This record gives sequence, structure tokens and C-alpha cells, in this order.
Amino acid sequence: MIEVFNETNEIHLSGVVGDGWAEDPITKDGVLKALKAFGSQAVTIRINSPGGAADEGIAIYNLLKDYGGEVTTVNDSLAASAASVIFLGGSKRLMGDGSRIMIHRAMGMAFGNSDELRKTLAALESYDASLVEIYSRFMVDTDPKKIESMMGNETWIGTDESIELGLATAKYHKDNSDRKKKKMASQFDQAKANLLQAKMAQFSKGLGQ
Repeated sequence: MIEVFNETNEIHLSGVVGDGWAEDPITKDGVLKALKAFGSQAVTIRINSPGGAADEGIAIYNLLKDYGGEVTTVNDSLAASAASVIFLGGSKRLMGDGSRIMIHRAMGMAFGNSDELRKTLAALESYDASLVEIYSRFMVDTDPKKIESMMGNETWIGTDESIELGLATAKYHKDNSDRKKKKMASQFDQAKANLLQAKMAQFSKGLGQ
């Protein structure tokens, strides 16, 4: 599911990545349409997804990297598989409390003779190489063999470790500064209104005398 919140410049991505996996999936076309609503303004992409199609995840990652404004991605709970790649599309990549990233080797199904199975194996190895290439752009230890080993072990990565590895840049903390400013401004306006009302009351009383 893709939801757009214009008042906060947020796009929420939840559920499965790619067509044909579930109703109302996360797709490149859907994300592109959502981004157009903001022109080149800064946007926040909030993610909670188990992943899905690797091609779709990579396409969305590149879409976010090419976006004209600043992109912040927030892992609200889970950015697994293809969704972990989407998460990397942000220049700021924030981890919510208790959130996790999961990386693994590409998966697929095959049916046929040995030639067909070898083709499927070659395709999966190609996907793995593409994923290693992307992860290595962010991870502190860029050794492809180590990254591939982590993928082979289906590695689940918590908040602090995601930051240590370089996959995330910081923990997510809601910025209440604008709300505080608005509250202070509202209180100031109310104080002015109260003062004006008091003066008017005093003036009216003077007229009555």
C-alpha cells in the first residue's frame, strides 16, 4: 500500500513490494506518482514491508536516489528483502524503536530440465551480485564476500547494528520543533488578545463613568 500525506510531506509504504504478490502492492509507478505530488520538496518515506520483488525494490531505490529533493527514509518496523533496498534510497536513513532490517540471497522457483535449472541459478546469482553492489555502497565493511555471507545467512539487523554497519544513519526521533513553535505563537497571540480585551474593558468602563 502507498499512502500520501501532503500535510507532513510523507509517503507511507506498507505491505509487499511488486505486482502479483498481493492486493495494493508497493510499485515503482505508485511511488513515482506519489513523489510527483511534492515536486522537488523534501519528502519522508516511511517503510514497513517484508519485501517482495527484487527488481521492483531496486527500481524504487534508484527512483528515490534520482528524486530532485532530499529524501529521508524511516524504518517504522521492518525493511526486509527488497524493502531493505528501498530503505537505502534515503540520504538520511532512520531506524524506529525496535525496527529491523533483513537481508538475504535472491529467491526463486524453477521447473524443468537441468538446462532450465542452470538458467535459474545464473539469474539468482546475478540478482545476488546486484544486491551486494548496492549494500556495499553503504556498509562500512564493503568486502563483497562478507556481505554475501550475511545474505546467505538471512541476517536480521536491529536498530543499533544497522547504524554501526552503515545501513542506517541514525535513530528516528520525531521533530516536535514546529509544533512547539506553533504552540508558542498561539500562546503569544492569545496573550495579546487577552491584553487587548482587558484594555477594551477598561476603556468601556471609563466611558461608562
